Order: sequence, then C-alpha cells, then structure tokens
Amino acid sequence: MIIATRVLPFNIGYVASDLMSYDAFEPRVLPLLFFYIGLIIISIFLTVETFAKWRERKARPAGLMAAVFALFTAALVMLTAGLADSAMKEYYEELYRFSLPFGYSMIVIADIILFMFASEITNHWKRTLVPFIIAGAVLFVVLYLPQNYWGVPDSDYAGQLNIRLYSMLGLIAFSYTIYIMIASVCRHVMPDAKTSVARVGLQLMFWAMIIMIMFFLMFIFDTVLIVAFNSPGYSPFVYIAWIFGIVFYICMYLSVSMPAWFVKRITKIS
Repeated sequence: MIIATRVLPFNIGYVASDLMSYDAFEPRVLPLLFFYIGLIIISIFLTVETFAKWRERKARPAGLMAAVFALFTAALVMLTAGLADSAMKEYYEELYRFSLPFGYSMIVIADIILFMFASEITNHWKRTLVPFIIAGAVLFVVLYLPQNYWGVPDSDYAGQLNIRLYSMLGLIAFSYTIYIMIASVCRHVMPDAKTSVARVGLQLMFWAMIIMIMFFLMFIFDTVLIVAFNSPGYSPFVYIAWIFGIVFYICMYLSVSMPAWFVKRITKIS
C-alpha cells in the first residue's frame, strides 16, 4: 500500500498523531469514475422527467419521488467528485473522505422521503413516520462522526475506537426496514388494485424495493471482501450494486410517472 503523509499544524481529531496519511489512488478504480458519470446522466434525466410530471399533475407522490431521485443524484455527484479529485491528486484525500458520509447521508434522507411516498399512495404508516424521521436524524449525525475514519488508512487509527462498521450496519438496518415494509404493503394491496395500470405500478414498486435490498447486499459483499480477505475495495460487487441502482430508478420512474406509451402497452397486454 502506498501512503502519502503531510504535517498538520494541529490535531483535528481524525488521527492520533500529527501526520495525516492517504492511501494511493489505484488506476483499476478509474473505470468506476466513468461509470458514475453515466449514472449521473441517467439520474438527472429521470429526476427532471419526474419533476416535470409533478409540475404537470400537481400530485404530491410525484414530487416526493422527484426528491428521492434528486437526493440520489446529489450522492452520485459527490461520490464522483471525490473519486475525480483522488484520480487527479493520485491519493484519496479530504474531498473523497467527505464524499462517503455525504453519499450515505443522502441515502438516509431519500429513504425517509421514499417512506413518505409509500405512506402517501397506500395510506399506511402515518403514525410511524415521526419515529423513522428521528431514527434517520440520529443515523445522519452518526455517519459524520470522525470516529468512522472514512477513507483513512488503518494505520492512522490503530487501537482507537472505530464505529464505521456499526454506522454501516445501522444504515443497512434502517434502509432494509423501510424497503421490506414498502414491499410488504405493495404485495398486500396488489390484489385490490382497481385497474391493470395500478396493479402494474404496485408490482414495479414491489420489485424496486427488492432491487434496493440487492443494491445494499452487493456493498455488504464488498465489505466482507475488505474485512475477511484484505481486499482493497471497489470490487465488481460495487459495479453490480449500481446496476441494481439503475434498475431501481427505472422501476420507480415507470411506477410513478406512468408515461403514456407505458400505460398504452399495459392496457394492450391486459
């Protein structure tokens, strides 16, 4: 592992010494940067399309879903900026370290809004929204605590409290709880759908939640490789995860926006 160090005039609490180390950027990660750029283009397009549907229909669910897409776009933009900065400087420095908790915290907010969206269209869980908001706020703060040591070499915090694993487990548990609840209620109300279009919309939302569960599962696999097999990270599982992310976008966009061509096709098949 190649490490760069520089002397800090004071201890900022991120490391135990007066030196801050940086892992070297590996060229094998460069393709992920271009992959992220492609995802940003797709994400921006779907965000604009969903926002346009909200402006057209003045429907609250469409506005909430546009917000979800916008938050995922913000996460992707920051992750891309962090990787681009690392590629240019050849080391994973401060912008990269900030991009990780920023991206995860955007997912927390997106999860809460997604929960609000599902509550709005299914008329379920109105009273459980506040506890989820409180839990999300706590998780948001925890993700930014310096004891997570995002992007910091192991040698810089050896022997010190490291809560990164617990933060990630908290994020996964929080997200999975929401996704499983939404998938469950979609499956429950699907038989009562009055039209084939409504039924397909609920089916798409159900599968979108399953896909997001797979999205996080891929990151779990990547983490296992890092912890158990000393992998440097950014394994193929990260690429697979974001492919699941694209499918989630498409499913949710079709479920909420229901473009005319899609409704026509559903009606023709049914």
